Amino acid sequence: MVSGQSVADFQVFAKPIGSVCNLGCLYCYYLEKQRMYQEGESFRMSDDILEAYIAQHISASPNPVISFSWHGGEPTLLGLEYFRNIVALQRKHQPPGTSIINGIQTNGTLLDEEWCRFLAAERFAVGLSLDGPQEIHDRYRVTKSQEPTHERAMRGYSLLQQHRIACDVLCVVHARNVAYPTQVYRFFKQIGANTSAFCRLSSASLASTAA
Repeated sequence: MVSGQSVADFQVFAKPIGSVCNLGCLYCYYLEKQRMYQEGESFRMSDDILEAYIAQHISASPNPVISFSWHGGEPTLLGLEYFRNIVALQRKHQPPGTSIINGIQTNGTLLDEEWCRFLAAERFAVGLSLDGPQEIHDRYRVTKSQEPTHERAMRGYSLLQQHRIACDVLCVVHARNVAYPTQVYRFFKQIGANTSAFCRLSSASLASTAA
């Protein structure tokens, strides 16, 4: 960096489990990325690469508040000990006078009391994938055996609320819910979602969900 030149802020979405997910959402473009790996090859980011990433991310961050964003796939599949290690490595490399915040994007189906106690204690912000009320959400957000997931996602959301964890909703806009914006909005308002973000599918993906 040239002396005196400011560094622009940035955001990185780390995917330490790659495309591995416990769900089989019908519109997901990312599940097919598993084909890029040889059979039997681990998708899990190794501990040495994880530490190198954390150290480099901290070093490159221009602000005293350093943000990490953990995505997938489904990152909770890595297990709670993996995330405890993430926090320990962050503290190991954290410079004096800085603070670190973490965000995690999840489908919510694997959250339990232990997970939520950890997320609350370490002040993680959570993004929960939710496509609206049950009849809309369950149209495309299903397990690999085509079972509905809304009830499990809402159980996770309820636990997050009970533990007072900051939680935003991420809604994928697809051929089903795009026709019911009022119902989707009212549902998010009803459950007390403070912030809702909407992610539009590509035109090709949107067309494929219309069938």
